[in-house]
Amino acid sequence: SISDVAKRSTVLSNSRDGVDSAGFYYSLYNANGAEVGYTEYPTTGQFELGWNAKAEFLGGKGYRGGSPRSLTWDGYFTAEGDWTLAIYGWTLNPVTEWYIVESHGSGTPGNGHILGQVYSDGGVYDVYNLPYRNVPEIYGVTNFDQHWSVRRSHRSTGTVDVSAHFQRWKELGLSPGTPVFQMVTLEGFSGKGYLDFTVR
Repeated sequence: SISDVAKRSTVLSNSRDGVDSAGFYYSLYNANGAEVGYTEYPTTGQFELGWNAKAEFLGGKGYRGGSPRSLTWDGYFTAEGDWTLAIYGWTLNPVTEWYIVESHGSGTPGNGHILGQVYSDGGVYDVYNLPYRNVPEIYGVTNFDQHWSVRRSHRSTGTVDVSAHFQRWKELGLSPGTPVFQMVTLEGFSGKGYLDFTVR
């Protein structure tokens, strides 16, 4: 029944994160008032995200802590406008922010000088590094690097071996640290869309 489903899920529109009863890390970042609804299913890897937004937001589900791992997800996805679908996270020691982009809209993720490629999970990814300096403090630092792998052939579901990217980034001179979290993530900037994914 609908009431049973309601008990099994929570709809978020404001920033919130945590670990649910199934052990998955879930997160919605919405500091800019974007029109977005994130449905968290606490007993599985499922989440839904619907948006019609003119401001940046970010929502995803995956794992907190641990080592770089493989993530598999499936489901439905549709989007228009400026958005990025990626496996996403932060690391500590050193602090880095990172994206493994599977698909994107009108924007250009990564951008800049291509450092090399990652050949993994049936695709070719171009690697970029963007330095951020003198920014508002996050994880105790005001300087950090943003590591990017951007898949040339877009896809909306599949498997990503995060460890393969971390290893290749290190070979290319980058320094990803220990994962804070790693999750299947939709970052939106403008436009609309809907996804219903299950992380396996």
